[in-house]
Amino acid sequence: MATVLWLLPAMGFSQTDEDGLATDIKTSLLSVAPGYTIYTAHGHCALRLQCPSAGLDLSFTYGLDDTAGNRLAFFTGDAMGEYSVAHTSDYLQDYINEGRQVVEYELNLSLQQKRRLWELLDNELARGAFRQYNYLTTNCASMCAYAVTSALQNDTKLVYDSISPILNGTYRNFVHHISKDRPWVDFFWNTLLGAEGDKVGQKGQKYSPSLLVETWQHASVVDTMGSRRPLLLENNGHVLIAGNDGHDTGWFTPTRCFIIVLLLMVALTIAEQQGRLRKLTIAVDGLLLLSQAVIGLALCYTTFCSSLDGTSGNWYVLVFNPLPLLLWLVLHQWSGFRHLVLGYFLLLIVFILLTPFVSQIDTSHGLVVMILAVRCLSNAKRKKTVNG
Repeated sequence: MATVLWLLPAMGFSQTDEDGLATDIKTSLLSVAPGYTIYTAHGHCALRLQCPSAGLDLSFTYGLDDTAGNRLAFFTGDAMGEYSVAHTSDYLQDYINEGRQVVEYELNLSLQQKRRLWELLDNELARGAFRQYNYLTTNCASMCAYAVTSALQNDTKLVYDSISPILNGTYRNFVHHISKDRPWVDFFWNTLLGAEGDKVGQKGQKYSPSLLVETWQHASVVDTMGSRRPLLLENNGHVLIAGNDGHDTGWFTPTRCFIIVLLLMVALTIAEQQGRLRKLTIAVDGLLLLSQAVIGLALCYTTFCSSLDGTSGNWYVLVFNPLPLLLWLVLHQWSGFRHLVLGYFLLLIVFILLTPFVSQIDTSHGLVVMILAVRCLSNAKRKKTVNG
């Protein structure tokens, strides 16, 4: 959608300059509360540009090129991102339907900077999807920041009175922070982020909608003469949609879920040792092995084959991989299979003991490993009884 009408002489309109160009341009940041899916859990943001005299009210945002193939390509690290534009009423309607809060923060830019911002976004639209999308560093928030910073050019700069320590921390700290109200999403991303996730990266790249707002609330525009003005006209913004603000965590967190499963697994194992529920334990063990293999294949792919940022050096591939299922299928009748099971049990125990020392290993994942360890020890004991 071309929006360069505002650059043309606004014939017949009263709000124009001596060149006949519209002067009633307003720019603002729209910050959308987090949703509940993997793709929406960190919120969203857009730049809203209005020119009433030209009848324009548009919202520009950055995201994945919205095709099924590109969404799958996200996990290969090859997904492409692009700017898109929609009439603001259409853009907001989606969030009205979802019941998500949207807050508008008007930007305190000069007329020339507003014009440059609009021109830059028009040019980006024309270029299409040419950037590789990166959920850590090239996302909707970081690209909004890029557009506004670029519009300032050399005559002004942004100065920050304070900045969140999260922006100077590791990628893992960043993901934990922006996922704090979505514990299952945090669990998902911490499963993917390997040792590479403990890198700090470059300053000013790790942005989410909430962190961008927080940063801009403490930012000032300073010109070459030292004149200073706040970037946001109102720090608290204006609520456009009074929906869910995204802070409802819910009680069913991964930690609570896996504690319940662990207790059930212990109870099942005790019953098995008493000679009861044998068929159920076989079915449970098969499901655990199959789940472990499927998850392991996905992790092995993202760790060793994918170029998705932050996923290399994943500790969880030591535990979650297809090898246990393959060994069981091939060697479960072998008399020495019990020793392999005991060896794997010891690996699981060492993995659990590493929890305080490896940032990727958290309580939730530790509980999952404990579940596997309980069943592993039980099977080793049963093999001893059968072979004895």
